[in-house]
Amino acid sequence: MTTAQDAVSRLVLGPSGLSARDITLAAAQVRAAAESNRDARQVAHALTRAFALWRDRNYRRRRDAVAEIAARAGFSAALVDSSLDALLKPFTAEAIASVARRVSAVKRVNGPQVIGFIMAGNVAGAGIHEFTIALIAGAGLLVKTASAEPIFFQAFARTLAEIDSTVASRVATFNWGRTRADLSAEMLANCDRVVAYGDDSTIRSLHESDKVLGFGSRVSAAVVAQSALATSRIDAVAESLALDVVMFEQLGCLSPHQIFVISPRPGAVREFAAALARAIENLSARMPPAKLPLRDACEILGLRERARWRRIAGEPIESFEGQRLEWTVVCDSRPASDDSFAVSPGFRTVNVTAARDIDDVRRAIAAASRWIEAIAVAGDEAETAALSAMLRGLGVPYVCAPGEVQSPPLDWRHGGRCFLDVTMEQR
Repeated sequence: MTTAQDAVSRLVLGPSGLSARDITLAAAQVRAAAESNRDARQVAHALTRAFALWRDRNYRRRRDAVAEIAARAGFSAALVDSSLDALLKPFTAEAIASVARRVSAVKRVNGPQVIGFIMAGNVAGAGIHEFTIALIAGAGLLVKTASAEPIFFQAFARTLAEIDSTVASRVATFNWGRTRADLSAEMLANCDRVVAYGDDSTIRSLHESDKVLGFGSRVSAAVVAQSALATSRIDAVAESLALDVVMFEQLGCLSPHQIFVISPRPGAVREFAAALARAIENLSARMPPAKLPLRDACEILGLRERARWRRIAGEPIESFEGQRLEWTVVCDSRPASDDSFAVSPGFRTVNVTAARDIDDVRRAIAAASRWIEAIAVAGDEAETAALSAMLRGLGVPYVCAPGEVQSPPLDWRHGGRCFLDVTMEQR
């Protein structure tokens, strides 16, 4: 007869032929494991060690995961490595200990929750913030990985098991496809809360239950203020924003699709767009672009053609383009309006739009604010302070410097929510 730990370890390894009973059993096991050990400090210590290993590019499990993720997604290994560097950067010992202290300060009155995670397949490791918080907060976790990306969380769970089997016994990972509605229903029935990532249609399909907390389709942006356009700064700002754009091939909610350039000077927006194009091209030499899916290639080609015909028609539009659809920067010199925020097809495709002042930016952001996850701001101290205050007032969850968009802090208000509060509210 196997122990609960043996059974959970078996499930973490991803058995074939999953049944609804496997889900029910795993939920009971991770709940029991959470009940027997709710020490936030022990969990924090194990996670700190695990993240330290995963931040090392030479760590064996990370090397293997990067190679497999790159091969499955058609990404370059260099891009996956750099993207994981950005994702894992905030998971420091200090940040993890801070969450553990907050958890320890809360009086717990109910038993442990079982939280299910339905992970997205577009960005490896997406959901790691909420995964970490839930584990520190004392929950047992059922993690359903995506068919397109079943690698990261299974590999991370194995690392935890090697570091601390007691902590790892509170995590079970699975993988099944969309056709296994029976397994998804069983997961929903056995979890106190389910956190779902993916496109809006995926989230809507689960919303018949009030247990579901969905993180649907969202995008990010940037604002470049006038002082950041100085000759001494423009290239560095462009390089930082290019890195934000390129990471994860622009497929996650933290990927910038739209950049507003504030300047009354004619030609300023084009100068920045050209600098951004050079920076993306340089990055692409080190981190080759992904193999484009046909649908996305068609969308990028269509965007380029529309920009070309608008320019022929006399509009102040210019497109900077890499070879073979590798990257595209569309520059619009008309002042931003309330319909200027544009979501690109991704894969290193970005829109750069002029703005006369902060009010132009406010109108454009306000019209799209419900879809915006993060905005990077470049400027001097006064410009950055004014823009940051305006953006937070519009409800933008994360405002940061260029180069930091893909590295939100552990307690980031993803989707505008404090996930630690959500996790602890049933205590």
